[in-house]
Amino acid sequence: MKEKRDCKIIQDLLPNYIEKLTNEETNHFIEEHLKECTECQHIFENMQKELKVNTTKRDEREVKYMKKFSSKMKLLKFIILALIIIYVIIVGRRTFIMTSLSEKANENQVHDNYYAKLYSYQGDTLTITESYNKGEDYLTTITRVVNSNQIQKIIHYKKGNEQITLIESDGKMYMQDSKEILNRQIRPVTYVSNGLFANMQYAFIIGIDKTYCNGKECYIIKGDSYERYIDKETGLAVRAIEKSNKEITRQTDIVVDYKYEFNTVKDSDITKPDTTGYIVNQ
Repeated sequence: MKEKRDCKIIQDLLPNYIEKLTNEETNHFIEEHLKECTECQHIFENMQKELKVNTTKRDEREVKYMKKFSSKMKLLKFIILALIIIYVIIVGRRTFIMTSLSEKANENQVHDNYYAKLYSYQGDTLTITESYNKGEDYLTTITRVVNSNQIQKIIHYKKGNEQITLIESDGKMYMQDSKEILNRQIRPVTYVSNGLFANMQYAFIIGIDKTYCNGKECYIIKGDSYERYIDKETGLAVRAIEKSNKEITRQTDIVVDYKYEFNTVKDSDITKPDTTGYIVNQ
């Protein structure tokens, strides 16, 4: 009976023994029993064979799984690398375009003889800005119209040391005190940053496409709340759109169209405005 009980115990321990999970004392007990018990020894040998077969099958499954996993990882790495390369190419293209536009804009912004005309729209309000510039002299007229009715007109004039600002609003005519007059010269506008690094940072967050606007071939630079149309030849703004908040009607978008002519302004274009009837605003 004792031998049968020992056999039962040994047979229960054999799986752990084969897996090397038993301690040294238990191992000694099992091994001594196997030397004397043919039945347990036979069971032990069968268990080893079965374990070897199962282990081989498990290993084969693991190898297949690892090969499949490795193949998927290689594909994933390839896709990620391809996406990174594509993104770098896109960002590089944007950076190159904006840097090129910036260089062209810098060349044109140094002109001191130019005519500028701006149309600004917001809802039913139109603002027209017309400016003649030659050296430090200029004549700029700003007219604000609502529903086709002029409601305000401002004239900025500077020639030599003489400066005048005239304002027509609500049927009244004012002349601004010369001491309070600031430089009102209209400069050519571009929405492209200076420098390679600045444009590279900018390139991560905007989109660029080719388009036509106001008869000119342009690049359109798109952000979440704006669109900038930049002349490919001059690097200067052709149109700018400031988009309103999504919760507000799109009629509050601000649209500005720009027009420039260089080296066309004559001295006769910058004439002193008639100040008759204007009251000095003190």
